[in-house]
Amino acid sequence: MIYKMLFLFKRKSIAILSASADSTLTLLKTITTSFNCGSISHMYDGTFLVSSLYDPRPIRTIDSHDKEEDIHHIQLPDKTYTIGRSACSYIPSSKTVLFSDRDQNTVYMCNYITGEVCETKDNLIREPRGLCLGPQDTVFVCSADTGCIVQLSAKGDVLKSHNVNMSSPRAVTMSKDATLLAVSNSVNGQQMIKLFQIEL
Repeated sequence: MIYKMLFLFKRKSIAILSASADSTLTLLKTITTSFNCGSISHMYDGTFLVSSLYDPRPIRTIDSHDKEEDIHHIQLPDKTYTIGRSACSYIPSSKTVLFSDRDQNTVYMCNYITGEVCETKDNLIREPRGLCLGPQDTVFVCSADTGCIVQLSAKGDVLKSHNVNMSSPRAVTMSKDATLLAVSNSVNGQQMIKLFQIEL
């Protein structure tokens, strides 16, 4: 039984895989892109939100038929991001694009329909990296410099900081039943993945 979908990036392509209960990986599809991908989040149907690398367009959408679209109506910083400097995610219920800028210590929450952008800066958010949707439309953000996961409200307010006891957390994701949080880091020689119980 398939219980999770995984995404792998290699240069200008996205590999979509399924993971079974016994950890067997099966390649479902490979999507070819015209740009280098940094992170990906499911939006709706077969459409994904993708952050780009070495490209002046920081976020784009792509569907399972390889159709790409620029997002012109959301104004993010006018800069080109390199590996590990940004990440994206999406909140389907509020149609909100999430985007982290590691160098600016900022998390952007952008309305996908209106283009309105809200910036979140806080002393708890230092070098934000990966981020994901949490329970009740909250958002979990990896704060690499503080070694914590910061939880934000759907409006971008800081709710709490979770100490995950690892250096430089890089990626975070939540289980389908919203009970577990998986966090990985990016420290050479000390790489790890940890699971945490989520308190609702």
